[in-house]
Amino acid sequence: MTSVARWDVLELPVPGPGGVLFRHTSGATAYAEPFQSGDEWIVRYSPDLEGIWSYDGGNLECTPATSRGPVRRSGTTLRWADGTTYHPLTTAWFGDPQQWAAARAALAASPFNRVRIRMAEATEQQVRDLLAVDIVADVLLPMDEAVVRDAVNRLAAYRNVNWCLSPEPDTAASDVRRLAELIAELDPSHHLISMHEATDPGPPWLTHLSVRLENLRGVSVLRRDYAKPVFVDACGHEGNGTTPDTSLRPEEMLTRIWEGTVRGAYVTHGEWYVDPSSASVVPWSDGGSRPTGVVAQRLRLLREVLDELPDGVEPIDDYRDAPTLAVPGSYYLQYLGEHQFPDRTFSLPEGEYDVDVLDVWNHSARRTRESVTGAGTLTVRLPGTQYQAIQIRRTS
Repeated sequence: MTSVARWDVLELPVPGPGGVLFRHTSGATAYAEPFQSGDEWIVRYSPDLEGIWSYDGGNLECTPATSRGPVRRSGTTLRWADGTTYHPLTTAWFGDPQQWAAARAALAASPFNRVRIRMAEATEQQVRDLLAVDIVADVLLPMDEAVVRDAVNRLAAYRNVNWCLSPEPDTAASDVRRLAELIAELDPSHHLISMHEATDPGPPWLTHLSVRLENLRGVSVLRRDYAKPVFVDACGHEGNGTTPDTSLRPEEMLTRIWEGTVRGAYVTHGEWYVDPSSASVVPWSDGGSRPTGVVAQRLRLLREVLDELPDGVEPIDDYRDAPTLAVPGSYYLQYLGEHQFPDRTFSLPEGEYDVDVLDVWNHSARRTRESVTGAGTLTVRLPGTQYQAIQIRRTS
């Protein structure tokens, strides 16, 4: 009997283009369509229930998981399929497969755990390479039914995939809906589905919002109005390009990512440095071999903070002059951006707290242990410079 771990990939040769129905002993079913590889037809399937699955011509034993599984929506946040929280930090890489080997190595050494790529001939290998280093691939799909069908049939069994439709400005809403519903029909793994720059981000077949946004304060309204996770897939690029979108100062790029993150969104990094003396040097987000700007390295501090966020953290409105994530009473993360506050005061329950003043730009942290008596307040002294964040964790 063939065996595969839960959420891993079964690859099954089939005699022709007909799909395969998998039946679990519990009564659950899943259907997967094949794709053509050379002269062969192949079905890929990722079982999500342990136990015995049967299909026409054989049986499959699904053994216990060795991974966290695919990403799932959980209200306005995200979790891995095993229930653990997922905090993506994304970069955009839309490039020539010839540069992929170098880019893959750069991604593996970076703070990013999610990357946006376009569906192309080399995408399958890119998805496998990213899976090996535990990075999610957000795959942009064109408005082409044949491409969408082949992409989903090839890639849906890989647990590190999200789908993002990329319509043209004049694409009819009915066409977008038809392709989104086709993805949902073909994908037995039920990966996340979005539409880039959706004009109506509310339709139920979109699991999350995928928006362009330069003023990151807007994510608070989007989360409230649509009650879905918000991905800011384009907020600009650090770089020296010839357009406003590709010529942000690194300080502005970094503060946009922090601002949106602490407001509860997931903000994509972009980089666009052009070397006028060398046409062979390609900007990172256009398919370069590695990020050459300063923001990617400075995001390591944010990666560390995200990895330590407690379960259940959400944006709160208690401090309206600065975005704040919190588990009220036990954890607070506040970002101060371009403001040069000398101090900040928090209302906290009695207890002991570790207080970290994070210099986001210089990637440094200063920790103190503070006490609050009664239902009191805690005033945190600051250096009076820009790009500071405050992290407060209750220790008792």
